Amino acid sequence: MRRTLFYNRYTKTTEEEKVVGRGWLRFAYTTVIGKLGVALLIKRKIFSVILGKLASSSFSKKKIVPFIEKYGIKKDSFEKKIDEFTSFNDFFFRKLKPTSRPISPKANTISAPSDGRYLAFENISNLSPFFIKGEQFTVDELIADENKAAKFASGGMLISRLCVTDYHRFHFPIACVPDKTFLINGDYLSVHPIAMKGDISVFLQNKRMSTILHSKACGDVLMIEIGSTGVGTIQQTFTPEKEVLKGDEKGYFEFGGSTVILIFENGRVRFSEDLLENTSNGLETYVLMGDEVASII
Repeated sequence: MRRTLFYNRYTKTTEEEKVVGRGWLRFAYTTVIGKLGVALLIKRKIFSVILGKLASSSFSKKKIVPFIEKYGIKKDSFEKKIDEFTSFNDFFFRKLKPTSRPISPKANTISAPSDGRYLAFENISNLSPFFIKGEQFTVDELIADENKAAKFASGGMLISRLCVTDYHRFHFPIACVPDKTFLINGDYLSVHPIAMKGDISVFLQNKRMSTILHSKACGDVLMIEIGSTGVGTIQQTFTPEKEVLKGDEKGYFEFGGSTVILIFENGRVRFSEDLLENTSNGLETYVLMGDEVASII
């Protein structure tokens, strides 16, 4: 059975991911019957809506403590006490104490928008065949807007994959003035490596929301939140066209795994060396929200 490995920036070791629902993922995305189920039901909105309603019910509270214990989640970082959560979903998009996620203080740095396993690409127009298998992957396909995508066509791209066990709020990576967010409807396919098999073109199929961030420090930045199986809702909590600081909350995902993507104009940032090296080796890097992921050129 193939293991899901990632590099942990903090322990400086390669670790195996504790995959929630590993058996289900393998069945759904690697067997004939499972693939049929994905096509007919699992990728559709109704399936994720039902999962979300179950996770929002009061009886789902009983799953919180066993989940925390099984996956070793650090409960001392929660803003709420465990018995204050009203449902599993309430726990899922929990807030954390501000001190648990310090924001990179350097003015010339980009901070991680979310907890997650990161991939970094210096030029989105020249992606490795390992990540795009026989398909074109362009920014205008990703955000469904050719005019807005033009300035990002050869830019750098950062992908953060959030697991079910992660902190599921996402934040602004830099001080900026954000535009209004635009929704692109799509499917609800899993973004886990077991399902994607290394092919990131699934992002072109899933439901996603895109926002252009206007930054004085590094020009415009495109920020995209992508849903996945179980994510019926992506909530935006910011006010468009109002200045925000680096690290301010932008929104959160309701129940399910998900992805955050940042795309920069060409030549405006330099990604951290560990992200680039691990990506070139086909390995994600685990990074916490607020930590440095790039420097501004």
